[in-house]
Amino acid sequence: MTHDIPTTPQDDPAETIMAALAHGMTGHPERAIPLFNSIIAGGETPAVSLCAALAEVSAAEARKNLPAGGHFGLLVLNADTGERSDIDEAPAGIRFAMQFSTAWGNDDRQTAYALFRALIESGDEHAAEALATGIRCLFDMAVLTLREKTGSTA
Repeated sequence: MTHDIPTTPQDDPAETIMAALAHGMTGHPERAIPLFNSIIAGGETPAVSLCAALAEVSAAEARKNLPAGGHFGLLVLNADTGERSDIDEAPAGIRFAMQFSTAWGNDDRQTAYALFRALIESGDEHAAEALATGIRCLFDMAVLTLREKTGSTA
């Protein structure tokens, strides 16, 4: 039996997020990202909830491999040189996604929410662009995690 993946936002935001992830898993992220617009348009609470949901997809699987009492760290490597780099050199949206997902994975919700608020604080077009980049990065990390878990290569 075949099921069509929704291409429009659903009444339940969780179903919208699941549809977006399904599009990512089937190799069609361009169909996923527009689904998030309705969530983001709902304001700060739905937008940070979207970030949290995407971060949780990656964190839940990764937590299984942590030793008792272990925590995630954040190692930044320069993609061109392979050398360690400073997180402050990353663009704002990518830096947000890395820091948010690390905080979320460590169950540090307060820091995760503070990172979100700091990112959007100015409310200007740069903040909106950084948020869009951050959400896309969190989405991509979630899809990669799901692909690793399922062995899918879409």
